[in-house]
Amino acid sequence: MIRKTVICCLTIVFFAAAAATQNLPDQRSDVTALTLLLRLYDTIAAKNPGYDDTLKEIAALDSQKQEARLTVLAGRNSHDVQITALIDTLMASPVYKMFRRIDPEVHRRLLAALPYGTIGDTSEIGQIQLELFRHRKSLAALFKTVSAVNIDQAVSVAKRWAPPGDYRTPSIRYILYGSNDAYARDSAVGFDLYRVIMTKRLAPDWYNKLDSIPPAEIEAVLAHEFQHVFAHSFLWPMTNYFDTWQKQWEDFILRQTVSEGVATACDPPSGLKKALFEDTVIVEFWLREFERVVGLVRRDQITGDSADAWLARSAFYATLPLLDDYMKRTYPAGNPRVAAEMQITDHPSSIYVLGWWMISHIDATPGGHDLVIELLTEPHKLFDLYNATVTDPKLKIAL
Repeated sequence: MIRKTVICCLTIVFFAAAAATQNLPDQRSDVTALTLLLRLYDTIAAKNPGYDDTLKEIAALDSQKQEARLTVLAGRNSHDVQITALIDTLMASPVYKMFRRIDPEVHRRLLAALPYGTIGDTSEIGQIQLELFRHRKSLAALFKTVSAVNIDQAVSVAKRWAPPGDYRTPSIRYILYGSNDAYARDSAVGFDLYRVIMTKRLAPDWYNKLDSIPPAEIEAVLAHEFQHVFAHSFLWPMTNYFDTWQKQWEDFILRQTVSEGVATACDPPSGLKKALFEDTVIVEFWLREFERVVGLVRRDQITGDSADAWLARSAFYATLPLLDDYMKRTYPAGNPRVAAEMQITDHPSSIYVLGWWMISHIDATPGGHDLVIELLTEPHKLFDLYNATVTDPKLKIAL
């Protein structure tokens, strides 16, 4: 009974404080998790006065004694009724259920371990949460940033890239998490401000002037995710059945390529990302890889697990040599600014590069926009429509 009372009272306090001190965002935006997390940070800081001095004392100990001392401090937080109530409420919020990728109990422990360490965490999330905690006073500016977002503008852009129809605007659930970006699920869009917006700037600026982030940056990402929601029932019908895994796998990567290509049209790449996504050496590499792996699948010369593993590698690890090669080809004498940007730009992964490359080429032809919309219901026309837009044999796809 005490725990429930505390949670209810805290929730009332959170939103009363937010209404009094922040510009309120569009009611379709859910900032519950942001409000709860910042209140949790403040509460932990208030209950651990002088933690900087304590950290210095711990740093002087050997590793075994450090771990023991940190465990004691984390245990103290985890037995505090107010802190545990805040963590419980945060973990129960809808956006945490969308984003959670680690064991909930581990996440509880790493939050309780603040501000001293990242006990029990084997991912980067604990370190990110510690970093966010230390910059907590700067994070309140995000409410102003979110409140300035024009959701109707994002909806308008997304509708242009979806079949005609009446669409309900998805709810937007903001979070500061660290291991996710933004993605659509059912009728909601989860949006990790840390990963999508803050860390897309050079590191020294991650926590500076967060209230001056252009709303258009968020609106473009939202349009991308809204398009996924609007097009989902057309592109991913429940009636698709396959008699072999090979047919299902090929159908999946084809639909995924159309899906990300059309959604990216709502948020077109610019700057270094555009240069990478439209670099013909990178494009040709992925065209040949698609031909190779799909060919293996069709001839039953690869297992489903191996095909899935290739697809997973193509999203990140296989892009690293491509980035290195691009730098050597484009900046043989080196370029520190571009090298720094390489660390924060989206990687030129197979699905995203070919999706954008093919869809943008089709859209640029007379009547091309209508053909792009048609692909959302007939994705198997993608390669034929794309091949008709290019004359260089090396940039065609033989599938």
